Amino acid sequence: MTRTKLLLIALAAAALAAAVLVARSRDAQASAAPAANARSASVEARQAALLATPQARAYRDREQFRGEAKRYFRDAASLGQAERLRQAQALQRDVDAYERAGELSAGETMLLRVALIQATVPDQAEQMRQVEALAERYRAVADQRNAQWLAQQRNDPRFQSYKQREAEVVAQVMAMTRIPGGLTRDEYLRQRLQDERESAYR
Repeated sequence: MTRTKLLLIALAAAALAAAVLVARSRDAQASAAPAANARSASVEARQAALLATPQARAYRDREQFRGEAKRYFRDAASLGQAERLRQAQALQRDVDAYERAGELSAGETMLLRVALIQATVPDQAEQMRQVEALAERYRAVADQRNAQWLAQQRNDPRFQSYKQREAEVVAQVMAMTRIPGGLTRDEYLRQRLQDERESAYR
């Protein structure tokens, strides 16, 4: 065989090998596409399941509430009286529900309620009266919760044990002439009392 024929045969063999590789690559891509689609569908299904959880729905509801509240307070002055009152009542119901569920702090709730009063009550004297009544209501609730907490603490043997040790530790630290560790008396006392609290509630 001549050299040219050998070269042509080699080129034909290389072209055939390249064609086989291209065909195999296409087959691999074709078989990988369903797998990639299946992975994508699986990811989408997991995302949809996460979005359907009660926590995700509650988050979306809270974000919607925040958006509605912002829009209301931004646009309240330009609304007609009937529409302003209707939207205020809807926000008030949402504030009540979120407060009952513990999803708004007392401070957040108070601010929202004051803003609703200001947006819906045109008379400033009446606004002040309603805001003062609202503040008094929240003070009463806070006092009641504080009293409940104190009663619970009085009935808690761990708390009673801590309070007894607290008096002893204070007396000991105040009687010390030298405070260890290069701390001030107050720092050392805080540290000792923290240790006693942790010990009492273990």
